[in-house]
Amino acid sequence: MINKTKVLLVASLVLFLMGCQSTPSSPAKDTLTFVDSQSFDESMAASLTSNKTPVTIDFYSPITPNAIPPRIDKWMAMAQKSGGKISVNQPEGEPTPKNPMLLLGLFTGLWEVISKLTKEKSSYSMEDSVKNRNVNISLARNPQGNLYVNKIIFEPITGK
Repeated sequence: MINKTKVLLVASLVLFLMGCQSTPSSPAKDTLTFVDSQSFDESMAASLTSNKTPVTIDFYSPITPNAIPPRIDKWMAMAQKSGGKISVNQPEGEPTPKNPMLLLGLFTGLWEVISKLTKEKSSYSMEDSVKNRNVNISLARNPQGNLYVNKIIFEPITGK
């Protein structure tokens, strides 16, 4: 005969484990601060999937447009691959380059990242979460006059 206590204990353990599996690993946020880790990717995917509003990425320290971290580069490449556009906002009062190819020169390795992403699909459903998003890179100048990335905004594409 099976001991009722053991059955109750096993049933409780099973229910507890089922509850743990359904708990989201990362809550959705409107603003994320970039940290080069898998947990950032999980938070980014959760935020893009859950939010129908723009998701902004801030940085702990300034980065130059030519030194965008590869992890962010992948997100931008996937947004572009899935139909989004990448735009760059120059610092206030500065002229905007007329040649869009000059803007593409800011992003080292963007095309290489796109080709790599077509060969492998990520485990955190990057493509699904970033689908129908445009990327807006906001640039600024520090007091010394150096250009840096102020923030990157993943905005929903309107009309889709």
